[in-house]
Amino acid sequence: MDREALTTTLQSLGINSAQTYRESAFSRNIGLFSPGEQERLAQVRAAIPGMGGVGGGHLINLVRTGFGRFHLADFDHFEPVNVNRQYGAAVPSFGRPKLEVLASEALAINPFLDLKLFDKGLTLDNLEAFLTGVDVVLDGLDFFQFEIRRALFNTARAMGIPVITAGPLGYSSALLIFSPLGMSFDEYFDVQDSLPAQEKYLRFAMGLAPSPTHIAYMDLSRVDLEGGKGPSLNIACQLCSALAATEAVRIALGKPELKPAPHFVQFDPYRQTLRKGRLIMGNRSPFQRAKILYVRRVLQATQRARPVVPKRPAMPGTAGGLSVDALTYLIRAGIQAPSGDNAQPWKFSRTTDAIDVYLNPQADESFFNIRQTASVIACGAAVENIRLAAGSLGLESAIDLLPPSENDNLMATIRLSPGACQSNRVADPLSNPLTDQIWNRCTNRRPYRKDVLPDWLQADLQERIQDIPGAGLHLLTTRPLIKRVARMVYLADRIRTEHQGLHEHFTSMVRFADDDARLSGDGLPLKNLEAGWAGELFLRLTKPWSVMRAVNRIGLGRMVAMHSAQAILASGAVGMVVVSGMEKRDFLQGGQALQRIWLALEHHGLRMQPMTALTLFHLRWKWEGPGSFSDTHQRLLEQVWQEIPGVFPDVDFQKQGLCMLFRTGYGPGIRHRTPRKDMRDFLLK
Repeated sequence: MDREALTTTLQSLGINSAQTYRESAFSRNIGLFSPGEQERLAQVRAAIPGMGGVGGGHLINLVRTGFGRFHLADFDHFEPVNVNRQYGAAVPSFGRPKLEVLASEALAINPFLDLKLFDKGLTLDNLEAFLTGVDVVLDGLDFFQFEIRRALFNTARAMGIPVITAGPLGYSSALLIFSPLGMSFDEYFDVQDSLPAQEKYLRFAMGLAPSPTHIAYMDLSRVDLEGGKGPSLNIACQLCSALAATEAVRIALGKPELKPAPHFVQFDPYRQTLRKGRLIMGNRSPFQRAKILYVRRVLQATQRARPVVPKRPAMPGTAGGLSVDALTYLIRAGIQAPSGDNAQPWKFSRTTDAIDVYLNPQADESFFNIRQTASVIACGAAVENIRLAAGSLGLESAIDLLPPSENDNLMATIRLSPGACQSNRVADPLSNPLTDQIWNRCTNRRPYRKDVLPDWLQADLQERIQDIPGAGLHLLTTRPLIKRVARMVYLADRIRTEHQGLHEHFTSMVRFADDDARLSGDGLPLKNLEAGWAGELFLRLTKPWSVMRAVNRIGLGRMVAMHSAQAILASGAVGMVVVSGMEKRDFLQGGQALQRIWLALEHHGLRMQPMTALTLFHLRWKWEGPGSFSDTHQRLLEQVWQEIPGVFPDVDFQKQGLCMLFRTGYGPGIRHRTPRKDMRDFLLK
């Protein structure tokens, strides 16, 4: 609807002038504004660069408050990715210019607005024109548009125009005001031309919220300064517009208590916290520099730990079968499965319409891997990854576990065929939300929060594995039961350091130097163990069995078991994946169930760490008898076997196979990812 049509509608209601409309439309403002102040707002010219999540909200909020004149700039178009936070983002607006949509929305509220539109966005060429005649600027630029933002703030300062910036951070909004009477943008954020772009982003973020509340609950692994991406929530964007509009009113009407930078404010409704203060030296203050250093290191660690995600093949199939690119993609997905100590115990062969998954028994011959069961579970997880990845390519999978073969190590044949995706177009990867988690999934050994998993989430985990025959999940969420599990894990994990074979296998899989992990492509990088500097020193010193044996004699080796117990305690839940029997097929299906649960936990933003000792020792005890352990270790395990039925009363320990014990919870992301060998290392010739 154009402006003329809107005024015609008003005339039909007896409203024939802007003055008459304002008196009616903004009558409920009176009492907070005087009639004269309301008239003043109609004459104020506000400039808003950017019509995204923050800028669009600024515009609508100011229009409903009674501001009457605007300079608006944006060059972008609406897309589905904007829906979660941007005013005006809706299906009918997809593909339309944001500026056009928001101008139309504003005029629909007040047809008498004075709008000057800059459809090329804010640039160095139009910056002066954009600011000419403006009373106040409300910053709506994207977070990563740093250079034009800096030019805007500095030019506005030179022209005597105050600028308000409000940033959405988690659920919260941080607010800063820059006026000619306060610190400049460059002074406050401590930025210079010579700084790298990522450092400028970091300093802007830290200066915006010097006492950040959102760090406690934001997943920093989702912040990608290099890629120019980060999480943003509509709740926070609306809060930004409320805080910024309040300060715009204060400036427009000359009301008292304007507090420009170095004053800052952050309000976080999620944490019910208000933080405000005066950062006298801006980012140059010693405490602020220390915080910037800390966050820089955290972000660098998350960047290192970010997975490499291969591109989905555009043409998964041809008339002659699946493309090489599609088969390669699927095998790479299989390789991302978990395995004991990252041994990667699998091999693959491929035809034009199938992938065979083989067990590689030489990859892990440790005491832990009783009858290759841990490796069989890993192969089951690899099968599940391939099935999920195939679905993302529009392919249907028919899985044949343990098919007849002359090779006893053949675990599964996965036959692939075109599914719902005809004409070789790639299916929607979000049709199964677990697919993307194939590449994100990792073992996280850091402490988690103790928040109890919501009932709906627990139900979701159970539902994920309902179609896997014989698979079951038992979750413990109460602190008394979790403490009992911690005690059992402590007893079982003592054996890890007191058994020579286990100790030597583990240390052989630890990559003590960064280059070792990169070159071998397997094993556990030392930093991935999250042992801290003291723990890393302990691991280095006790690598020789002679040293570890001496340490065990004086009881210091029990610190490793205590560390495992503390990890259980620092969790929101403990889970046990079980299968109906103890045959190879059962554990392959257990691997599928385990992987599906793990990917679902990743999907829900939880962390996970398998705790393998207890379940694998239980299998060895049943299959090989107590005599496969020393007398001391038999006594430790007898205590565990007496305790465990009371903790997991629904598990039939005589008939069911214990597939995996794990801990989970909300917590920080990993800082060091485990490597993978090249796919060619796994292909059978």
